[in-house]
Formats: sequence, C-alpha cells, structure tokens
Amino acid sequence: MESGNIPVLYVNEDTIPRAYEKAIKEVWEKGIGIRTEYDRPEDPPSKDATVIITVQNPFGQPRFHRSFADGLGGLAEYVMEVVHGAHDYWVKPVEEILKGTDSEDTRWTYTYHGRLFDYRIEDKVINQVDYIINKLSETGHSRRAQAITWNAKLDPPTDDPPCLQRLWGRLCDDDQGSYVFNMNTHWRSRDLFKAWFENVIALTTLMRKIAEAIADKTGKTVRLGRYVDISDSLHIYGSYFREIEGDPEKGIKCFFERLESRPYEKRTWDSHFVKAFFIDDGIGKGLKPMLEREHAMPSQVRELVEEELRQMQKDDYVV
Repeated sequence: MESGNIPVLYVNEDTIPRAYEKAIKEVWEKGIGIRTEYDRPEDPPSKDATVIITVQNPFGQPRFHRSFADGLGGLAEYVMEVVHGAHDYWVKPVEEILKGTDSEDTRWTYTYHGRLFDYRIEDKVINQVDYIINKLSETGHSRRAQAITWNAKLDPPTDDPPCLQRLWGRLCDDDQGSYVFNMNTHWRSRDLFKAWFENVIALTTLMRKIAEAIADKTGKTVRLGRYVDISDSLHIYGSYFREIEGDPEKGIKCFFERLESRPYEKRTWDSHFVKAFFIDDGIGKGLKPMLEREHAMPSQVRELVEEELRQMQKDDYVV
C-alpha cells in the first residue's frame, strides 16, 4: 500500500457474526493509523480503512455475536428505534439543531428512522422507505430505489452528524418465479468494534420489513438476498486498543486470543435464544420494559412496538 493511502478492504461471509469477526481482523491488521475528531490526547491513532462487507445470508444462524457493546435488551430497543421510530421523539427542534454547538439542548439531532421515514425538505415531509417499497413493487429492476439521510442544511453545523448515508435496494428474479431483495447500505463513518454489529442487526431487520411490504403489494414471494455494507471510514478507535490488545501482565488475553480460545458456537447466539431477551432481558431492557418505561412515546409508535412484541411472542418469529 502506498504511503498516505487509505486501504480498501473486502469481507465476504455467509453470516453477520462471521463478517463481524473477519472485519475486525482485517481492519486491525491492515487499517491505516489516522486521527479522529473524538480522540483524547492520550489515545493512539485509530485503525481505519474503507471497507466493503457482504453478508450472503443476513438471517443465517447463528445471527448474533456475543461480543458487542450493549446487552440484548438494549439491542432490541435500538432495533425498534431504527425500524419503528421508537425514539424519534427524542430529537430536538430544527431551530435548536441549526444553532449547532451553540445550542444548550442536549437532545439528539436525528434518528435514522426519522431521516428515512420522515425526511424533511423545508415544509415537506417524505417517507423514503415507502418510496422504495412502491418503486420496487412497480419496477423491481429499477436502480432508483434509494433513501438518504444527509441533510445539507442541518448536519454540517453539528458535532454528531449521521453515519449512515444511504440505503439502496433492488429486486432480482429467482428461478422459481419469486423475487430476491438485495440491499446495500452506505456509511460515511463507522465504529467497527462497538457499533457495526448493532447497526447491521437493525438495518437487516428493516431490510426484511421492506421485503415483506413488497410481497404484500405484489402478491409474490420475496426472499432476502445478500446484504452489502459499504463504509468510507470503518475504524477501531485508539481508545479501544487496550480491549483488543489485552493485558498480558494481568492475564487478560487479546481479543483475537479470546476468539480462538472458544469454539464458534460459544462466541455466538442463535435467534431462538436471543428472542426471550429481546422481549425482556430481566434487567430493565427489551420491548416489554421499554413500553412500560417510556410513557411519552407517541401513541402511534407505541402501537407499532406493541404489535412487534405480539409478533415476537409467536414461536415462528425470528429476531
């Protein structure tokens, strides 16, 4: 690699946990050292690369890796945030967002759901996911079925603009008279070690929702194809290096030694095991505790989460 060039890395795996492990190894070993805007003075430069990741079977089992930042109940709530807008009401008003760092309002400046389902251009609100569903239902081979998140007016002044930039989807015919839905996501920036896995669980759940909606509109079977994840900057922050490198003096193995010391089945969970924790993890997170705790959640959103909970309680539902 020529000095000063950000490497471009490729990962192609069958399932999400396999892709997660391979991506961490690739970025750790081949990523360039580069500073971030979030570094503390004592942090080493991050490991960084442009990375294209393909997951051939996004709901292949086991679907969950055990090494991620949040608990399973918290992950369930994040999925509801992305898919159903459970936390859109946490976003501050536009006039506060435009103040940038001068705003004293500490609420969020966006949610992915808000940008995808309620994208605002002045006084107009656009449901881009509905557009994708309608476009592909009418013309499955269209190359125009996409949704964006970046708002050129709201995002540049903020310290924490959206990482996800775009969704793109397309239908292909299979040899059995059905459709296959393929989806790409494009990211300007991505925390690989502590965000990538949760992002992908949420976005592939949305992928399934889109495929189901297309099936309802067309009356045809729509199965999920590959999921492709493209990050301009997929990075491991320098502040995480101690967690990855371990501490031999204290007998703490490095991340890769910990992986190798356990069989794959002990590093992952299947959806059947995870589902109970998505419903209620026993420590205050999950769909049931979320509904009990968040009294200010708008009623129409609450109904969507309640319906998700009802579906999740069925034996054949796969999280």
